[in-house]
Amino acid sequence: MFQEVPKNVKIDFDSRKINNSDLVLCYKGRTVLCRFENSKTIFPTVADFTKQPETVFLFSADGQRYFLSLDDEPKAEDFKYEHINLLKTACQDDNVYAGITGFHYDAFHKENKFCSICGGKLKHDPEKRCMVCENCQNEVFPKISPAVIVGIIDEKTDSIVLTKYAQGEYKKYALVAGFTEIGETIEDTARREVMEETGLEITDIKYYKSQPWGYAQNLLFGFFAKVKNSREIHMDENELSEAIWVKREDVTAKPDSLSLTHEMMWKFKNGEV
Repeated sequence: MFQEVPKNVKIDFDSRKINNSDLVLCYKGRTVLCRFENSKTIFPTVADFTKQPETVFLFSADGQRYFLSLDDEPKAEDFKYEHINLLKTACQDDNVYAGITGFHYDAFHKENKFCSICGGKLKHDPEKRCMVCENCQNEVFPKISPAVIVGIIDEKTDSIVLTKYAQGEYKKYALVAGFTEIGETIEDTARREVMEETGLEITDIKYYKSQPWGYAQNLLFGFFAKVKNSREIHMDENELSEAIWVKREDVTAKPDSLSLTHEMMWKFKNGEV
């Protein structure tokens, strides 16, 4: 997947002062300041800025430290703002993970300016990854929304359920997916979402893999499950525009997929599930 977590990532907050070799992630809307060079994503270092932006520590990977710029649209020579969707396909390196994770953190900062309890102004805690209210000391941490992706398999026909969303820009085939509600286990979420969207019952739910999805501040949990009882689909038309059984050989998927959804589709097509 394009957003595999690099080896030796350290997310513990580092309060040491930023230096010229540290990388700075800068965002404007859904764009990030970078350049693409020799199949690599390059982010500016502190030394690339004429005026050093105000920053906060993100994480480190293999000894390289990453910081988030808190300034509005800082500029660096030989870098320009590129749409974050390009990170999915332009390169396959650790900086792709950094760019999307940084976007998640940037959204957290932009969405949390004031305290939801007293209305006071929030400021970044200098010792950990959270915002603190200057008035009541309420702590606010980055939002992470758990969601499931479910590959529903019918062993008798060697088929899997593929769906298309009714809303949004994405119109390719995907798997059943949805967010966890309060008081639910991840497995209960899988059962409920499958029933709500397709009317199918599932059993033998097996965890496959997870993936951070910073584009929407999500953490995705992938499961494969077997259909139970009837395989007749009753589709929720408010959520889906299509939901069909597709035989293994007819699934459109390829290795080295961009997302957990498509990796799971490939695993099924390739006979690994």
